[in-house]
Amino acid sequence: MPINAGYEYGEAQKKVAEAKNSEEKIRALEFLLSVSPDHKGTERLRSELKTKISKLKEKQEKDRASKKGGHSLSIKKEGAAQIALVGLTNSGKSTVISRFTNAKLEIADYEYTTKNPEIGVMDYNGVKLQLIEIPPIFDGFYESSNGPSYFNIIRSADLIVVIIDGTKDSEKNLELIDNEFHKAGMTLKKIKEDNKFYHIIKCIVIINKVLKNFKSKYRISWVDDFKEAVWSNLNLIYAYTKQPGKEKEYPPVALKIGSTVKDLAEIVHKDFIKNFKYAKIWGKSVKHNNTSAGLDHVLKENDVVEFHVK
Repeated sequence: MPINAGYEYGEAQKKVAEAKNSEEKIRALEFLLSVSPDHKGTERLRSELKTKISKLKEKQEKDRASKKGGHSLSIKKEGAAQIALVGLTNSGKSTVISRFTNAKLEIADYEYTTKNPEIGVMDYNGVKLQLIEIPPIFDGFYESSNGPSYFNIIRSADLIVVIIDGTKDSEKNLELIDNEFHKAGMTLKKIKEDNKFYHIIKCIVIINKVLKNFKSKYRISWVDDFKEAVWSNLNLIYAYTKQPGKEKEYPPVALKIGSTVKDLAEIVHKDFIKNFKYAKIWGKSVKHNNTSAGLDHVLKENDVVEFHVK
């Protein structure tokens, strides 16, 4: 399909071809994206440009870490989702992760207590969620020796939780954090997001210590509602399985919203689909409990599924 590009687009393509290093190429690609037509026929093209920009910035981060003698950090995902906690020093990240997980972290009044990423596992109605506390963000965090490596961890998370100390200038602190994300080629997802040049990353802001109302472009929640706020922003549900004549089995299975009986069967046992006859459902996805359903039945949270096989 023709993209109906004009003169500016052709000139931008030349700049990409003439770029001598990754920095120049990123700038050239961002300019190319800004002048490329934005309509249905260019969706694939624009998506490819964004992917190229994101990959170049990710490589740039690794190269910077290597030159500074740092190392690329990665944390193996465990549980249904990986959530990164970020915030300024003494915002209360360690207190939050200690309160809602099994982690026992050092908590102190002095600044920069957290030196390395800390990990805890939060239980949400039986579903395990991995929380990672990133060391405190500061002005110049991205350019610091481990900054690029920490942002690699952040980039791979399913959700970013920004912890804000409600006793301080929340708007100013959020702006500082947002600026550091921009340096890393990322932008925290706002309620209304139309950014074309950065990798958009899903986030929520948790107000800690004192609940204070302020103007925010981001989704906000109070620390007491931390668990529910995290879960509702992961786009996940959980469902139970049971065997005929027995109670539902625990723990439940985490699934993406819109998942079907087939999706659940693939997780529970590889032979369930091959030998599948029907399933019986209890829960919100059926009008009446104990209803028979096929593999394409869409599940809802807290459903109980009983598999019947040949």
